[in-house]
Amino acid sequence: MNWSIVQHVVHLQKLLAPDLIGNYSSFEVTEIVGFNSGAPKQAVNFLSLLVAEPGESPDSQATAKPEFLNGRKAIELRGIPWKFGIVRYRLSISQIVNSLQQLDATGEWKLTTSPLKVGNLIAVPPQFVPSDSVHSHPWNGVLKNNFWNGSHVLELYDSAKMDVKFLWEEPKLLKELAARILEHARIGIDGLSDRLGNVVIQLPVTVVTTKVSSSSSGDFSVHPHWQPGSVARKLRVSCEKYEDSTIEGFGSKDTNNTSVTFPISSPGGGARYILWDDPNEVVVGASGETLFITSIALNMHLVGSAAANREFTLPAADGTSKPISIPLLDKVAAPNIIGTPHSKPNEPWRTKRVFRDSLHKLRERKEFVQYGGLSGAGSDEAFEDIHWLLRQHGNVGAWLWDPFLDAKDILYTLFYCPHAGADLRALTAGAEPPVARNNRPPYSNAGILCQKVEHWFRTHRFSRWMGMQPLKATSSAQSWREKQQDTFQRAQGNGLGLNLEFRIREGHAGWQFHDRFLIFPSESGGATAWSLGTSVNSFGQKHHILQKVSDGELIRQAFLDLWNELNSDDYLVWKTP
Repeated sequence: MNWSIVQHVVHLQKLLAPDLIGNYSSFEVTEIVGFNSGAPKQAVNFLSLLVAEPGESPDSQATAKPEFLNGRKAIELRGIPWKFGIVRYRLSISQIVNSLQQLDATGEWKLTTSPLKVGNLIAVPPQFVPSDSVHSHPWNGVLKNNFWNGSHVLELYDSAKMDVKFLWEEPKLLKELAARILEHARIGIDGLSDRLGNVVIQLPVTVVTTKVSSSSSGDFSVHPHWQPGSVARKLRVSCEKYEDSTIEGFGSKDTNNTSVTFPISSPGGGARYILWDDPNEVVVGASGETLFITSIALNMHLVGSAAANREFTLPAADGTSKPISIPLLDKVAAPNIIGTPHSKPNEPWRTKRVFRDSLHKLRERKEFVQYGGLSGAGSDEAFEDIHWLLRQHGNVGAWLWDPFLDAKDILYTLFYCPHAGADLRALTAGAEPPVARNNRPPYSNAGILCQKVEHWFRTHRFSRWMGMQPLKATSSAQSWREKQQDTFQRAQGNGLGLNLEFRIREGHAGWQFHDRFLIFPSESGGATAWSLGTSVNSFGQKHHILQKVSDGELIRQAFLDLWNELNSDDYLVWKTP
């Protein structure tokens, strides 16, 4: 059974009980809203954050008084029909509960006098978000002041994201909007972009805070401190040390406002804890992986006028030279250790094993594969791996980006995509591969000059007067394009399920490019991409590396920027009917 809005309301009312996790009287509401030029009076939800807080509760019958944190000037981004604002106001607990019940009954989300347009909001099971520790949590870029014991989060998820999807498709717009929002409110939407369009209810734990410590022997201590005015009650503390997919230490004890210690041999940290209220079945605190400083390494370097410099010059295009001076650092001596570093007898051996195993898995997923050289893999293996990637990731589409790309290369790659109707694109610069240049006949400079002069005369309108057979003036780009079209026409077969477009960047359109990528777009954003390491025409012939890039969405956007600049028949090489 799926979680429902009704269950959200029940769980919310439970968490709002006095002294359970906090003492709340109202909600601070912050909404990031957008106004489309097609419906300028309709506010659209881009993210709503409702934070439970203490203090004076507003009149539940009074009308909320929204304030635009960005003032009278809307946030505008160039090239889109949207204007944005950041609205803040305060509501009573009963107003929030009533709005949730109305949403469940009518599908309308209305916190003020006017409803806020939202997507298809679906309740998801409650979450608990710890404060940041060794690793930061994406939620903490959005939640308000989640510094202490953590926060309960109830979320209404926009499952379709129809109004906010354009930010997924244009990462530059998302980054720019996020930066503009941070000028007025500490909400980092770019770090949690999958929550765009959602409604988030935050209930921070405030009745208790927790102090953690570690001994030199590795004992891990947890001490809950109840806040003044809160009645201490028995809690269960569970802690574990989880590393390398292994539970290396675990403990669970009851406590009533006293410190509990777990002998889990965790010097320097690595453990995490959960505070559990067993009678009420609620989390009242948790942490991520902890870290304690047990030692500090100090190094010293000589700086200033006494330091030696490497002196050299950089030649400039105009024939002059620019002097360069690089201060040299001394060789790093053994550091001075202050404190007692904890020993790890399984290091560096475990790290090396994890790296080796990870490298093997990367090869299996084709995320890091070497060809040529000592690898033993050649062209056949390289193309087989490309075909494997097309089968695994090409269900939506596959975009090939290579300055030397031609029809033959596309036949060996994109034509192998087995997904009918997938969006296949190829982008080239029509450049001649270095191999082809190296195989040209060794004409002398005089011979080349004679050829050029003869070609000029034959294409001139007075060529007949000189007794020469005239030639039709054709550009090299046109002849190259015709050659590609002929190759496709002869080799395409029935073209069943093929949806392919091939464009060329030439002249002053767009910009020159050098890198080679295979990009797999996604319907929901977050593309994946591989760096080919060499052009398709030389796959597997010399040493190169096929490697998955860390952020394929940025590569997809860069490809689209150039592709859209070439949206004209002038740059179309070939396209399936």
